[in-house]
Amino acid sequence: MRALSNEVCKNIILAGVGSITLLEHENVTKEDLGAQFLLRQEDVGRNRAEAAAEKARLLNPRVKVIVDTEDIAQKPDSFFTGFNIVCLTGCNPEQMIRIDNACRQGNTGLYAAGVHGFFGYIFCDLKHHEYREESQGQVTERGKEPETTVTYKSQSYDSLSSTLECFWGFPKPRVLKRKVSPLFFAIQVLWLFQQAHGGRLPQGGNQQDLEAMFKLRDERLKSAQVDNSFVEDELLQTLVETASAEISPVCAIVGGFLAQDILKALSGKDSPLLNYFLYNGIEGTGLVHHVQKTEA
Repeated sequence: MRALSNEVCKNIILAGVGSITLLEHENVTKEDLGAQFLLRQEDVGRNRAEAAAEKARLLNPRVKVIVDTEDIAQKPDSFFTGFNIVCLTGCNPEQMIRIDNACRQGNTGLYAAGVHGFFGYIFCDLKHHEYREESQGQVTERGKEPETTVTYKSQSYDSLSSTLECFWGFPKPRVLKRKVSPLFFAIQVLWLFQQAHGGRLPQGGNQQDLEAMFKLRDERLKSAQVDNSFVEDELLQTLVETASAEISPVCAIVGGFLAQDILKALSGKDSPLLNYFLYNGIEGTGLVHHVQKTEA
């Protein structure tokens, strides 16, 4: 329950879902107050979910807001299959992959998202999702309402782990940019750093962390058959400098997109995200990419 979660919860609760469960075991710190509008100064030291729930319930009393203060790492796989949608924010890569696999087994939709300074990402896995699209025809007679045509469609999703095993065949950078943003690989490098450093994020101003990110960048792009120049040093350095920062406008943009897509998935109306959304706050771009597992 940090700044991105606040945005998602606000939008989902205002939309009037039946119930929402906030899972968080950590307590509010002074640093949390800078970007979280569901918290106040007097909440410091309290459980984040319990403190946020009090303000969240006021947004829409008809929505049941449930608080769970257990550690997500201690939750069994079966816990996550008891929901229509699971939304993970700020989790480490091992947790995201484990819970995604559990949700796929239980046919539960999953979103995983995070904001790191100027950058944000959303991953969506609904396994196999059916939805409807409505379109209105032209009016043939004056005073007569146009006919609405309903079309039923479906789309299949890849697991998180499989999308990280893509091979791109060393295309030219300008060709590759048509298929995927450099931020897609930069976020993966960040996850690899977390896996190698006990889950922590790189620290701005730490030269060793920056060099470790560069090394992981080179290794990851080589394994994916992508030229090293595709993820520029400047992008990676900015990501390292701001990895732990919560910038409210970025959280609002990513959180707004995420909440809107969750509501699409729940309602079964219109096509949800397939399957990555990558936001670059420096460029002001938000790109959607459909990433599928490919063989070498």
